[in-house]
This record gives sequence, structure tokens and C-alpha cells, in this order.
Amino acid sequence: MKILAVSDRVDPYLETEMGTEAARDADLIVSCGDLPFEYLERLVTLLNVPMLFVLGNHDRPLLRHTGRVSAKPEGGIDLDGRVQVVRCNRGDVLIAAGLQGTHMCEGPGSGITELGMARRLIGMLPRLLWNRIRHGRSMDLLVTHAPPAGIHEGVDPCHRGFHMLRWAIRLFRPGVALHGHVHPTYGVDVRPARLGTTRVLSIFGSQRLEVDDARR
Repeated sequence: MKILAVSDRVDPYLETEMGTEAARDADLIVSCGDLPFEYLERLVTLLNVPMLFVLGNHDRPLLRHTGRVSAKPEGGIDLDGRVQVVRCNRGDVLIAAGLQGTHMCEGPGSGITELGMARRLIGMLPRLLWNRIRHGRSMDLLVTHAPPAGIHEGVDPCHRGFHMLRWAIRLFRPGVALHGHVHPTYGVDVRPARLGTTRVLSIFGSQRLEVDDARR
């Protein structure tokens, strides 16, 4: 399964004809937050594939030209606090789970505590356990805005990682964990990292991933 992961910065290349053609083989779009809703909706329209997303702390409701206010991008699946099984045209199955929120920052998507994150994880447990029984694994992909504690995190309170995300990765062992929020411009080492068997990737702009075996 081929994934186009986006977060935090609009990639102007994807809005060109050449960039669109280069990304057209994607089976799935995954957004880690802090991107204009119009940009995400254009990607869904151009590529005509499913989109999973979590919101970031800088995301704001969008006032559309019709006067209607949208709290989320249209055409995608809100992954916050949910577990979603995605099937691509080739029959591949990907199990994705998502949790948005950051420690106290400016913006509506911030101010989540470790306890609040734990409560949302607990709410996902029945579906994760069912996936373990049915598919032999709880999740393949974890999508968050903030990083797990100890990986890619900043020094200020707003950009600290969550210990509960680290615990979830250790327990459910997704093949890949994607997050945004912490940029290379912050002076933080955001090179790909590993937590147990999980590869943790910081997405800034766009990145293409290819998963040959959903369990790895």
C-alpha cells in the first residue's frame, strides 16, 4: 500500500501537474494536521483516494463561500480517537489509529493532558483488541499530531511528546507512527527513529511511504 503523508507545510510541488502525476499512484492520503482544509480537499479530489486525518493545534474552522462553517476538511475520515480499517483497490488492508492534540499551545487542538490522552486510548481498546483477534495485529499505522515522549520532541512545553503515545506504541506495535508538530526548523533532530519495532517518522511537507507488508 502506497501512502502520501502530509503535515504542517503545504507542499507546492503537489499542486503542480507534475507533482500530482507523481503522487497519483498513492492508495491513501494521511494528514498529521496543521494544513489548510482547502489544500487537503484538493489532494483528495485530484488523487481520488481515501484520506485519514487528525487536526493540529493551528487548525481553525473554515468559513466557506456559501457561509457554512466547516470544523474539519471534507472528503476525509477523522481518525481522532478512532481505529479505521482501510482497503485499497489491490485488496491490501491497513489498520490505522489516530490521536490528535498537543500539550498546552495556542489553538483549539491543544491543551490535552496525559490523562486525557489515556482516556481516549482506553476508548479505543475494544476495537484494537478485536483487530488482534480478527487480523492478528492491533494496528499497522498510528497517526498523531504530537510526537511520543523522548522522540522528536522540543524543549518547550508546547512541543513536548506524550508518554501515553510512547506506551501505545510499545503495547500495540504499529509498523509505523507518523506525527507532525515538530519541524526541522526548530533545531530538533527529526530523523527517522525507532521505538521497539515501530518506525517513528516526523512529517513536514509531504513524504511518500510504501508498505509491502502491513504488519511491518
